[in-house]
Amino acid sequence: MARITRARMNKEADYLENTAAPRSDKAAASGDRAAADPNNSPHTRACAARAAESARGHAREYREMAAELRAGEIPEGFRFD
Repeated sequence: MARITRARMNKEADYLENTAAPRSDKAAASGDRAAADPNNSPHTRACAARAAESARGHAREYREMAAELRAGEIPEGFRFD
């Protein structure tokens, strides 16, 4: 098994903070807009609201994982490919 270096952990943390979390933030904002759009059906608005909530949760998880990686810990379930 290869040793995971601190540099690799920081690189993964950078990706999570600077790419994955902002992408999820954008998805949440898009879902919020769709949920607030009166031109959408009630079903579409409800689905968009749930999708926005899920995207916010993903962004939060990405930031938590990045913090763990920066602290030298490997988050539960995290895979280095």
